[in-house]
Amino acid sequence: MAGSDALSPAAPVAAGRTAARWTARLAPFAVLLAMLGLLQWGHRDDSPTEDEWAHLTRGIAWWQTSDVRLNYAHPPIGNAIAAIPVAFMEGNTHVASLRHWKDANIGRVALAYIKQDYARAREQLFQSRLMIMLMAAGLAAYVWSWSRSFWGERAALAALVLVAFNPTIIAQGRYVTTDLPAGLATMLAVGEFARYVSGRAGRWSLVTMTLAIGAAAGTKYSGLLLVPILGAIGVFLAATGRGRFEGKPAARRFGELGLHALVAGAVLLLVINAAYKFDDTGMSVRDILAAPEPQYQVSYRYKQHLMEKHSILRFLPMDMRIPLPYTYLFGMAAVTALNAGGFTSYFLGEAIRIGHWAYFPVMLLIKNPPATVLLLLAGAALALRRVRSVSTRSLSVEVIAVGASSALLLASFMRANLNMGVRHAMPIMPLLAVLAARAFDRLWTLTASRRPAQLALAGFVASTALSALLAAPHFLGYFNLFVGGALGGYKISIYGEDWGQDRAALARYAKEHDIQPLYYNYMSETRRLEWEYFRVPYKRFSCESVPRPGSWVALHALTIKTAPAKCYKQLRGREPDVKINNHIYLYRIPPGEPAR
Repeated sequence: MAGSDALSPAAPVAAGRTAARWTARLAPFAVLLAMLGLLQWGHRDDSPTEDEWAHLTRGIAWWQTSDVRLNYAHPPIGNAIAAIPVAFMEGNTHVASLRHWKDANIGRVALAYIKQDYARAREQLFQSRLMIMLMAAGLAAYVWSWSRSFWGERAALAALVLVAFNPTIIAQGRYVTTDLPAGLATMLAVGEFARYVSGRAGRWSLVTMTLAIGAAAGTKYSGLLLVPILGAIGVFLAATGRGRFEGKPAARRFGELGLHALVAGAVLLLVINAAYKFDDTGMSVRDILAAPEPQYQVSYRYKQHLMEKHSILRFLPMDMRIPLPYTYLFGMAAVTALNAGGFTSYFLGEAIRIGHWAYFPVMLLIKNPPATVLLLLAGAALALRRVRSVSTRSLSVEVIAVGASSALLLASFMRANLNMGVRHAMPIMPLLAVLAARAFDRLWTLTASRRPAQLALAGFVASTALSALLAAPHFLGYFNLFVGGALGGYKISIYGEDWGQDRAALARYAKEHDIQPLYYNYMSETRRLEWEYFRVPYKRFSCESVPRPGSWVALHALTIKTAPAKCYKQLRGREPDVKINNHIYLYRIPPGEPAR
């Protein structure tokens, strides 16, 4: 019969396979679209954060002039990309014409830029946020593609979900900073390095790897850590004859690695110089140390001698020429100086100035979704069992590359005094998601005969989407259930969570509930401009101000938790009457309460 094939037992099976193939093809696109939706969710309701104005101004300046004097705190690549939608708008003030450009004081230059027309600058910032969102989606897409090329569709989809729905990655993907771009560049560098050492991608892996390392170093100074880290991993794999070095004589292994290291070094220098438009590069040590230094809050106290105290250049011959831009060299010295002085933060219930060794391990533990954390622990247990039962050769080259890079980056961050939130560990987070996806894939294979166990594993990974939905749209304040969510999380950290983004929410609340008279500590001049943009009457509130009976006081959680004990005595020990997204505290001063 003509229709007998449609009724055969094989027909439903074939139809099921076709449906599964289409699901596998469409699922990544659906996840990426969902990620973009989460990134967009309420992003215009978030006020500019403390750091965004400087990043935006640097990006605009990069496109306007060949002088990159503002790019010392952060290298320019991430900022330049973020500024693409707004850099060529008609009517933009030329940044070089602003006061303090000569001193390269980025904070004051940025303040002058936004004061020209705050409403316009605010709109430009929101448009620049869209570029960071696209970079976040690009990060998720690369993680999917890379995992698929090594481990197949199942692991790739798991990795995509763990990145795309990670609330912390989404949070950093909504703001104009260098943290998300640094995460993308680091993932690209480590991923292409893994292709290179595995020998899977041929000659082009050397090119893509070196360009990606250059992009990481040209986005954030922490990207330079990849040079010794990836170099050490390469030496280890060459010594053990793994990956591309397998079956080759020792002399050839190390000769090939050495030659490629020289090529990579040359490309790295080229990328950094290109990012800085070859501005003031190739200067002698003597000229570098004698050059006028940018003047801002870190360099003021050194009185033009910061590089003499915090740069290794002082140990080099004075006539030696350095093939790097002056601003890049000054930036490395300035970051070293900033790190040496420490930074006021909040960790484990108290204000800290010097970095805590456990800060980043704890933050990664409580700011990643439960699925990522538990899969990483399971993956570590599986790897340890394989190493004990067989040998180190049982671990694949790509797992060694990603795992060792993550561990060494974390070890480096643990030595830092700049505990400014989990965002500084953003380069590690996509790497951890990739390792967690590999653990998921291994567990799936081990439970091949137990369908309920596999369904539970799939549901476990999918729970990451629930974490994102529960956090939305206030992704910065996400803490996982291991610390009881926000209830326990804010007892551990507040610095990276209260970033000034909730001032718009405070203004809405004050208008809706007629909160008057209102005292408010806006903390900085850029925050003052944002607050006055909403036209809510207020009185400035500072450390020893005495609020009038019957008034309201608004304080940022970070302010009261890190201020000296002499400040805000009338409010200490008092539970806020209202909490705005857990980040701004509103206190009602009773009419009959005497001033203290």
